[in-house]
Amino acid sequence: MRVSTSMIYDQGVIALQKQSAALLHTGQQIATGRKILTPSDDPVGSARALDVSQSKSVNQQFITNQGYAEDALKLVEGQLDGAGEIIQYARDRVLAAGNPALSPADRQSIATDLRSQFDAMLAIANTRDANGDYLFAGYRSNDPPFEKTDVAGTPGTEYKGDQGSRTMQVSSSRFMPVSFGGEVAFGTAGEGVFKVLGDFITALETGTDVPGAVSTALGGLDESLDRVLTTRAQIGSQLVEVEQLGFIGSDLDLQYQTTLSDLQDLDYNEAISRLTQQRTFLEAAQQSFLKTTGLSLFNYLS
Repeated sequence: MRVSTSMIYDQGVIALQKQSAALLHTGQQIATGRKILTPSDDPVGSARALDVSQSKSVNQQFITNQGYAEDALKLVEGQLDGAGEIIQYARDRVLAAGNPALSPADRQSIATDLRSQFDAMLAIANTRDANGDYLFAGYRSNDPPFEKTDVAGTPGTEYKGDQGSRTMQVSSSRFMPVSFGGEVAFGTAGEGVFKVLGDFITALETGTDVPGAVSTALGGLDESLDRVLTTRAQIGSQLVEVEQLGFIGSDLDLQYQTTLSDLQDLDYNEAISRLTQQRTFLEAAQQSFLKTTGLSLFNYLS
């Protein structure tokens, strides 16, 4: 086989280019801290890292959703706590109104107070969250769920929402309710807390069968309180679930991060040792190339 000067030169250049490319690649690995710079470096490892990264991203979104769900549930719980306090206070006022020694003016004063409590309860029932959505409107969260009515002087409400419950995905298989239909917490127009308060206010103001009205109101308020407490118990259970899901999500995130680290992170000691070796090889190749190209073809062949 005939060997030309250009062939000798080309082979030397190719060898130098390979050594330089290897040295540059190692330098980039050290600069980035990653052992996989392109998929071709490790096709299997690169595919695995992509899969783990996607799983980690999805898990992180669930963790974020858990935080949103927790905030939403705590807001609902706080409003229901306020509703429970109003019911308890109204119950005490109903008991006080049952005192036969009270004058009509005294009962009128209690009725006025209970009208204020009615409005306070209505404000709670029409509470909005930070996004402007009504908490107790079901799916119809853009409009106030409870509209105040007045029939012959008796205060009441008409429910404009529905019984839907907005949910948030907090895990791969769990869609958690974060809002509630108003009738779940406050009852229907025919038997809810607004009906109880409205009828009792009218009884006090008209003086119609106050003892009977007291008995009816107490029973209705107890049912209303039970309804609120039942909803709060459900929320409490969901908050515990969110907390547990948070622990699981954090553990998964750590596992994903550890796996990604094993797949992607560079062993600096090995890389620096390899860089030193590659630099030595490159320098030796450069010296060899200079010596080789300095010889005549005749001397090279001899």
